[in-house]
Amino acid sequence: MPPVLVRPALFLAVFALLASAARAEFVLFKNTWGNVIVATDMTPAGRELTPPTPEKPVYYKGLSLGRKLGSINGDREPDIKQLNQFVGDILAKQGYLPAPAGMPEPELLLVLQWGYVQPGSENLLWFLGYDAKQDIAAQENPNMLGPEVWRRGFRSTEIETILQDSQNPIYGIIVTAFEFKTARTPEPVPYWQTRIGLPANGKSMAAALPVMVTAAGPAIGRAAEKPVLVSADVAREGQVKLGELKFLDYDKGARPAEKTGAGKE
Repeated sequence: MPPVLVRPALFLAVFALLASAARAEFVLFKNTWGNVIVATDMTPAGRELTPPTPEKPVYYKGLSLGRKLGSINGDREPDIKQLNQFVGDILAKQGYLPAPAGMPEPELLLVLQWGYVQPGSENLLWFLGYDAKQDIAAQENPNMLGPEVWRRGFRSTEIETILQDSQNPIYGIIVTAFEFKTARTPEPVPYWQTRIGLPANGKSMAAALPVMVTAAGPAIGRAAEKPVLVSADVAREGQVKLGELKFLDYDKGARPAEKTGAGKE
């Protein structure tokens, strides 16, 4: 067998390419998480509220139900109090402040819950804010395919992301706002509910939830015509950490959010 000849110029070109790829490995093989999906439902009463700002805050009492949306064996879950503290800090940046001691009646009761959600155990299309009216290729007849099938390539990025993410398990967070004075009555008045979702594959709950809350922060409790997509990777680059922050109360027994469909066990 004749010897294999390697042209010096070709060898140097290949070596340069490999060296360049090694330096750029963090770009070529970056571990991306994609987009966090934030969907907010607003009631008529909620639309009448003036959104808070850090300069003109709204005060609330918080209730954390903890992990109510499900779990998976072997997953690494966040410490409940630490996550509550972290959520409280993110809310404060948006103008939602915990009621100070002595305040008899704040404006809101905010209910927090989170967990692992599988397709089939929850309506993920609803959770992620899917609206067939906003889907140019929504199936018109459930029993047959129509001309809408040819419009699939024209779907918006939001619809494409929702449809893709709804096929696999996600981590989910729900924040629901009630009028405080009616929250513990038989007929609580809901204002809004924000649901935050991110595919669970390749992540742990402990790592994902703080990133999700950070990314979703400016959209929590804000009316939007369609779900909002926010880069999870940008939030991760911000070095999300759980710290010593003020936290929501934790009450395992109270479950007022069930009346508004804020989650299932």
